[in-house]
Amino acid sequence: MSKISDREFFTSRAYRGYLTDITESATKKYRRPIRVTLFDASEDPTVAYTDYSGIYINVCNHITESVPSRELKSISLEGLNGHEIGHNLYTDMRVWERYFDRLAKGQFYPNPPHSLDGTQALYADEIKAALLDDSDDIPKTVLFQAAKTLENILEDGYVDARMISAFPGRFARGIMLNNLRFSETVPEIQTMLNERYYDHSIIMNLLIQYVRSGEVNNLSEYTGELMDKLLEFIPTVDECIRDEDARSRCTAVTSILIGIWPILQRCFDPLRKMKQDVENQQKANTSNNQSPAGGQQSQSNAGNPQGDDEDGASPANGAGPTAGAAENTEGQATPEEAGMEAVISALAGQVAKLAEMPSGSNTPIPFNGVVAMDEEEKQQLMEAVSRVLSEETARIASRVTQGFEQGEGGTVTYNTGYAGSGYGDAASDTQRMLEEMAEAQVYEAMEEELSEELQREADSISYGNAHRGIHVTVNRMVHIDQEMIDSYNAIAPELLQLSKRLQRSIRSVLTDKRQGGKQTGLLAGKRLNQHALYRDDGRVFCNSRLPTEPINLAVALLVDESGSMCGSDRITRARATAIVVHDFCEKLGIPVMIMGHTASSRMVDLYSYAAFDSVDRNDRYRLMDMSARWCNRDGAALRFVAEKLVKYPADAKMLLIISDGQPNDDDYGGSAAEADLRGIKLEYSRRGVQIFAAAIGTDRDRIERIYGNGYLDISDLNQLPIMLTQLIARNLPK
Repeated sequence: MSKISDREFFTSRAYRGYLTDITESATKKYRRPIRVTLFDASEDPTVAYTDYSGIYINVCNHITESVPSRELKSISLEGLNGHEIGHNLYTDMRVWERYFDRLAKGQFYPNPPHSLDGTQALYADEIKAALLDDSDDIPKTVLFQAAKTLENILEDGYVDARMISAFPGRFARGIMLNNLRFSETVPEIQTMLNERYYDHSIIMNLLIQYVRSGEVNNLSEYTGELMDKLLEFIPTVDECIRDEDARSRCTAVTSILIGIWPILQRCFDPLRKMKQDVENQQKANTSNNQSPAGGQQSQSNAGNPQGDDEDGASPANGAGPTAGAAENTEGQATPEEAGMEAVISALAGQVAKLAEMPSGSNTPIPFNGVVAMDEEEKQQLMEAVSRVLSEETARIASRVTQGFEQGEGGTVTYNTGYAGSGYGDAASDTQRMLEEMAEAQVYEAMEEELSEELQREADSISYGNAHRGIHVTVNRMVHIDQEMIDSYNAIAPELLQLSKRLQRSIRSVLTDKRQGGKQTGLLAGKRLNQHALYRDDGRVFCNSRLPTEPINLAVALLVDESGSMCGSDRITRARATAIVVHDFCEKLGIPVMIMGHTASSRMVDLYSYAAFDSVDRNDRYRLMDMSARWCNRDGAALRFVAEKLVKYPADAKMLLIISDGQPNDDDYGGSAAEADLRGIKLEYSRRGVQIFAAAIGTDRDRIERIYGNGYLDISDLNQLPIMLTQLIARNLPK
């Protein structure tokens, strides 16, 4: 457990299953199944996003990485998950699609804000004109970037309010933790001014802080135009993030765009210069056949937000203004495209990185009422999160203080009735998943060793002249996908009933062998059974059996996985038989090995589903991979399995073959191949391995011709317990 890193833990199947479970608890009643995918991309600024296939969370995102302990990281990921669930349940993407479609046409959706004064109406007209001006891409690019950022800020605020109100437990705690940490990643106002952020970028960052935490980081006590603008927008923001109708947030975005239009225009000239510099450098690189590195250097100089000789701004998310343009300097983009990419990167780089808005056209679930959370409860939750975070990090947030307020007296009370804070779920859940994950890692390592050992054994076997020059590969799945587990659980219950019938029958046979007893009804013998003298069929003799040692039995099952097995449901019945046999052997403590085989061009593939030395208890799920594949070189596969049985320390060794009786591979088929199989059966029967064959329906003639007596017909699975019971009883040691 101590060797499991945070990244391994949070990307594990166990943790993904944990998040999926709590996701279903929030979405199942709305019949919106969501698949949660966790990925590790420390170099990727992506935090989380939602698309048509589910929720995706980067476990190495800068928010989660900023908290110190594994428990807090888990709470953070739960919060990101809850936030994305909120988008899935509450975001109306149809409205936002209409908004941006109309914006591209120089229109405001649903309508321009009401009660615009003369100056604001003029600004609105100027914005519409800029959006329709194809001669200058800078204004429309800045407007669209600002609108998308505002959409994200306001919709995130609405979604968080809905989730906190609807799920005031784990999701609320995680969302509040993330919002607190996220707001702390935004630079202080004076820092942004000193580093020459665009003025509208500063306003965006202030809005992010306010929506996320209800306050802004203004340690320097800045007062000025930008703070005035924030205060002007707060009533509009507060109203729209508590309104179910997404159109209210569209109107709020338009209102804010109109309000900051003069401020937006301040960045146009610096961005035009940046774009031109990058285009010129790109053209120079192309004409002089320079390396991309040259263009990247010029780009860095051109990326200054104010267009002067000072260093560019240091964006909140660590991505410089020119981060994106460098990717297009290898001949993959025109100079104009590279220039515009630099502009977009410069704009995006100065705003704290938000989780991406969902894609698609999902509709929100019905809701009646006003989105609201009791302010006292919200404040208590925020204080609890802040307290835990402060205790975990051993730090106190910076603030301006004016000396100390002195009090008088003071007492200390020892509270013997304190029962704890109740904050233990995350730790216990994490501990449980850590134990499961550590166990799984050990099992995987041992399974890998088992696979290597099986391959070494395959390489060491002499397969005989009929198989000279072949190559054998042993395939064994180390990782079991959840889909296979679900598939097994869906079909296994009825088959396991057959296994129980078989267990009861065989258990009675083994009990008789172990306990001894009196055998009656014999036609001949040395002792008369006085209680049977009345019989007229001659079965009047008896015999006493002495108790024996427990039978040491090992069973192997070899399944033909050639392409012809797909006909008449052969492979389906073979898989079902394998499930029954495996469960039967496992429940009675009988060592069992189950393998499948196929071949192509003298290349033999063996599939190890159940192994004698398996340790991870997942063999039953591996059986779901059994399928019809290519050709079949039965002799090589039979020799491998029989050789494994010969070496296994058991008194009785039984090998059951399921096949359609048609060996077929390059230079291997027909009567010669059948003769090879008969020879292998004879050879290993002399070495203590009893080989039997099973087939489906019309395959019986071919199977009997090859393997002789001991044939089983598994067409009717209900008869399988009876047939296997009789087969095992007849062939146990006397």
